[in-house]
Amino acid sequence: MITAVAIFLIAYAFIVSEKFPRHWVALLGGGALLAFGVLTPQDALTYINWETLGLLSGMFILVSILHEAGFFSWLALNAMRRVNYHPTALFIILVLLAAFLAMFIDSITVMLFLSALTLQLARLLKLDPVPVIIAEVCAANTGGAATLVGDPPNVILGTTLGFGFSDFVTHTGPISALVAVILLVMFYRINREALHHAREALTPETIAEIERLHHEPVHAHLTRIGLIGFGAAVLLLIFHLPLSHLTGIHINAAIAALTPAALALIALKPGEVKSVILKVDGESILFFGGLFLLIGGLEKVHLFEMFADVLANASTSNGGLVMALHWIPGLASGVLDNVPLALAMSYVLEELAHTPGMPALALMVWSLALGVDLGGSLTPIGASANVVAYTFMERNHVKVGWKRWLALAVPPTLLAMMVASLLVAAKGHFGWY
Repeated sequence: MITAVAIFLIAYAFIVSEKFPRHWVALLGGGALLAFGVLTPQDALTYINWETLGLLSGMFILVSILHEAGFFSWLALNAMRRVNYHPTALFIILVLLAAFLAMFIDSITVMLFLSALTLQLARLLKLDPVPVIIAEVCAANTGGAATLVGDPPNVILGTTLGFGFSDFVTHTGPISALVAVILLVMFYRINREALHHAREALTPETIAEIERLHHEPVHAHLTRIGLIGFGAAVLLLIFHLPLSHLTGIHINAAIAALTPAALALIALKPGEVKSVILKVDGESILFFGGLFLLIGGLEKVHLFEMFADVLANASTSNGGLVMALHWIPGLASGVLDNVPLALAMSYVLEELAHTPGMPALALMVWSLALGVDLGGSLTPIGASANVVAYTFMERNHVKVGWKRWLALAVPPTLLAMMVASLLVAAKGHFGWY
């Protein structure tokens, strides 16, 4: 146990430091567990969640096709044209777009796209981009909480504990939508004065400059293939369980995403396939693989079983346990990346589900998922979307700093978590989970 915990903590410290590529750190940590005999090669194959990796790989490929087609830039520009480039309306559109896209696309891709676009627009309108981009990050993390594929913690919890796309949409979706509206109102109040001043910078010359920056036409062939594949993947993720019963063929989340992705690649031209594959976020896939090994080492030494016993014994009521699963991991995810935290907690929930007298597994999953997804917004390292946006701003000479991030993100995030926890408690009270 000491060896497994030590390797995990050292690897985690390097990941949080952001000074080394996190996928290499995770893979080297997993290799160290094998080298020191904590895991056997057979254990490594068992603890890696291949369904999660397959789901992420398929969705990354489909998103890469749409990104290569220029679909996302076209979508944003058309939204802006519809509101005549009004700064306040643009702010609302960008925040809502972050929440909506993150429901179906990984938040890393959403923030890569929106951070670049927002920074360009902010400079043209002489608007401070930091509060706007932080609002988009919080919205993306909130929107991602609504579906199985939105945030990586949901992918892990769903595929590990057996909950599908429709389960998340039904139970975390409405809560996520309400919280997103609350966040929009709070961030609008924070940015209201700056948006008013930006209105004065909106001239015909500014609009012409925005049009010039985003004049590239959308690639019709790639867009058609990407949208058909993406739509097919979403439908299969929603209906894969009924289809499995109907056809007798086992269709899991990985197959639901990989099958449309593979067919989409076959429909592309050879040159297009190469461009698409090169833009797939392979580093995240490798990171997840190494992370599964690091967490598997802790599971192998029964650490999560011990933690589950502590939680079960410390809680005086089922309601208290459900709230503890929302707030403790949720606040911790502000300091610790919510991806490994969700993976670790999935083992804890598995242990609690087999303990007599515990709350229903589904209710615990919704409470935990909303906690780590929303709580991930608290700091620049709480979630992958945060790291992407923070790094992008710093590299483009926009000084953020932890102090400013905390000042802008903590109050809205805590309010969002409070609202979500009350709604989860209401679900438990009325038995709808």
